[in-house]
Amino acid sequence: MIRGVFAVLSLSGVLVGALAAQTKAPDLPKLPDDYVRRAPITARGLAPGMQVKELSSTGRTFKVTMRKGDEVAAGLTEFAEKNHLTDSRLTGIGALNHVVLGWYDPEKRAYKKNAIDEECELVSLTGNVAIENGKPFVHAHVVVALKDGTTRGGHLLEAIVAVEFQGFVVDSDPAPAK
Repeated sequence: MIRGVFAVLSLSGVLVGALAAQTKAPDLPKLPDDYVRRAPITARGLAPGMQVKELSSTGRTFKVTMRKGDEVAAGLTEFAEKNHLTDSRLTGIGALNHVVLGWYDPEKRAYKKNAIDEECELVSLTGNVAIENGKPFVHAHVVVALKDGTTRGGHLLEAIVAVEFQGFVVDSDPAPAK
C-alpha cells in the first residue's frame, strides 16, 4: 500500500514537472522550483475508481464520484473531455490526503505551489469547465480543512482522494448529437 501511495505521489510530481516544461514560454523568466505555470492537465487514467451518473434527461447534470487513490484534477479533466463539456460549473466535497494548491502570482504570471501532505477535508470545490486551446479546461478553486480546524485554499493543481470525492457538474450546453 505504501509503495502505491509513493508511486502516485511520484507520478503526480512528474506530471506537474512535465506540464511546467511543456508550457514554458521563451519570453517568460525561469521560475523558482515552488512555482508552476498554468497548464492543461494532460494526465489520463489516474482516476480508475471514478463513477459518473447523468442525473437529468432534459439537461446535463452529472454526479461524479471518485474513490481512494484517484487524482481529482486529472479525473475531472478526463470526464470533461469524454462528455464534450464546453461551458459547465462544478462543485465538490470529499476527503483528500495529498493536495497541491496554487496561489497566482501576477508578477511571475504563474502559480506558487502550496503542498499539503496530510489527510484533510475538501470542504469546498467550485469551478468551471471552459474551452481553452480547443479543449475542455478545468479551472477550480478549493478550500481544505486540516485536522486542527484551520483551512487553506487556492487554485486546484492536484489532489489525491483519501476516502471519497463527490462532485456535481452542470453543463450549460445541450448534449452532443449521438
